Amino acid sequence: MRISAPVWNQVFERDNGCCQYCGADLLVSRAAFSSAQVDHVHAVAAGGELEELVNLKLACAICNGSLSRYNHLTTFEARKAIMDEKNKVHEVNFQEWVEKLRP
Repeated sequence: MRISAPVWNQVFERDNGCCQYCGADLLVSRAAFSSAQVDHVHAVAAGGELEELVNLKLACAICNGSLSRYNHLTTFEARKAIMDEKNKVHEVNFQEWVEKLRP
């Protein structure tokens, strides 16, 4: 769901340019900034508010994409817990590939 530029800017500033799920600094590069997204904690399709700031969290593209499968989770805490679990697995997999291909 698309939100207005002023609301996007408010969320970005409030969340200090960091993904609220994995902590990624979205100001580390132009690419990271350009891929910054806003997550609707309670999905609009499930009755969540489109531009209500309490329903919006800044997210990196990876976290927001992963969260699209979890629209049944309607609190930030539940969505963050899922991403914490997923990010632990991703980190292990990432490190295994780095060691395998970049010894």
